[in-house]
Amino acid sequence: MIHNKLLLVIFILFTNTATINAKNNTADKFISYLREIKSVETDFIQKDSNGTESNGKLLIDKPHKFRCNYYPPFPLVIIGNKNYVSVYDYDMEQISRIKPKENIFNFLLEDDIDFEKHFNFESMFDDGKTLKFNIYHPLSERKTIITFNKETKELQKMEVIEEDNIITLTFAKINKVEEFSEDLFKIKNPDIFGPPDRLNKTDIEKKYKLAS
Repeated sequence: MIHNKLLLVIFILFTNTATINAKNNTADKFISYLREIKSVETDFIQKDSNGTESNGKLLIDKPHKFRCNYYPPFPLVIIGNKNYVSVYDYDMEQISRIKPKENIFNFLLEDDIDFEKHFNFESMFDDGKTLKFNIYHPLSERKTIITFNKETKELQKMEVIEEDNIITLTFAKINKVEEFSEDLFKIKNPDIFGPPDRLNKTDIEKKYKLAS
C-alpha cells in the first residue's frame, strides 16, 4: 500500500512538472514570436459573429505605441502609449481612456512584459504551417487566439472570444517601418482642439516611411 501511494505521489509530481514545463515552453515560444514585431504596419479586416465587417490599418511602434486606425464608416480610432489607451468615437463625439494593462492587446507592444502576471497561457497548436496560441486575459475576462506564420513568424490572425461574440482580425502582409509621424500616436483634447483627424488609407500612408 505504501509502495502504491509512493508511486501515485511520484506520478502526480511528474505530471505537474510536465504541465509547468509545457506552459513555460509555450510562453517562451510566444514571446520569441512577439519579439519579431518591431515598428510595423499592416492592413486588417475585422469581422464579428453578427456579420459586421470593417477594415483599417494597425500601426505598432515599440515600445508602448500603437494605432488601430479604422476606416469609415466604422466610427472608432484607438491609440495607445505608455500611459493610457484612448478610444475616440466619431459618432458619439467622445473620448474614453483605459490603463495599458487593461488593454487586451498590450502584449503586442512590450517585449519584456510579465506575461505570466497578466495572461494565462492555455494551449499551443502547431499545424505545420502556423502556430496558434490560446491565452486568457483575466482582467478583461477574455480569451484570445493568436495565429502566427511559422516560416515568417508574422502575425496572421487574432480572435477575441467574448461571451456572445467572436471578433476576428485577419492581417495582411506586415511591413517594417523606418519612421512614423509622432502625431499618429497622440490624441489632443477634443474639447479644445476638436475631433482627431479621421485618416483614410491614403492619408495614413503619407505619415510613415517603410523600411527599405
